[in-house]
Amino acid sequence: MLFRYYFLKEGSRVYDKSELITYLTAQPYITYQDEGVIKKALYHNTVLDFDATFVFNNKSIINRIEKLDPKYLDLNLYVEFELLTNTFKVNRLIDIIQEVCERFNFAVYAEFFEDVSPFDRSLMLNVFNICKNAYKKQSEDDSNNEFTKYSKLSRDSFDKVYSFLEVKEGLEASSNCKALDYVFLREKGTRDVYVAVNMKNLVDGCIIPPGVKLVQIEQDGEDVVISYEELYKKIYKFLVNVSSNTNYNILLLEDKYVKKVKKVLTKTKFARATVELNEVKIENILDL
Repeated sequence: MLFRYYFLKEGSRVYDKSELITYLTAQPYITYQDEGVIKKALYHNTVLDFDATFVFNNKSIINRIEKLDPKYLDLNLYVEFELLTNTFKVNRLIDIIQEVCERFNFAVYAEFFEDVSPFDRSLMLNVFNICKNAYKKQSEDDSNNEFTKYSKLSRDSFDKVYSFLEVKEGLEASSNCKALDYVFLREKGTRDVYVAVNMKNLVDGCIIPPGVKLVQIEQDGEDVVISYEELYKKIYKFLVNVSSNTNYNILLLEDKYVKKVKKVLTKTKFARATVELNEVKIENILDL
């Protein structure tokens, strides 16, 4: 199901389309598709794995447009994306929408808005989440509930994960260390997911990303899952905080301490996870 933000303008349908296209295509991840009557600017964020499309249509597709404030005129321009999208990704798209509205004096409308509105990030996100939750509730009443195929992770956890993925490449370059990859483990019989990292084959210094709850390790030839918090208490003195974000820690394990940490991993008797956990892909996880 697609979700849309529509662009309107007070008192006029006139705007510099060429300038808007130039602005959009200057943004990272956006390419312009000039094919057929309907033109499109395609947004593909490779870091967040998120797609959206700015559509330059030749007619209005707003439902019940006659009920909206008549001082705002439809520009037949909107941006659309899949409703089953994590809110962090939509927030990044709204960064672009904000710039467009400010540069071209556009207003925004979406379903569940009471009326057309000047740019308002809080309103836009609230309405998106209301629509997403309504769709979830509707699906739960359906025998073919598609939400059962999606796992669930909290919005706060996603914020940490995605924020790190956005800076991962730069941190690896500046520290000359690779980051541990995220692993997502779903508890059997639920939709609940835990954020983990794999430290079974620790050889070199590494970056430990934020938001981690569990750690996969090997002890006595057996693969086990332990609490990251418990491990952290044993190894924190070997770690350096390299994050500029005060909301979460990105930790660096330097090469010189790898042997000490490996000793902790192999010799310490940690409490092990007692529930069955199965790995799932991040694209199959939602924040509701």
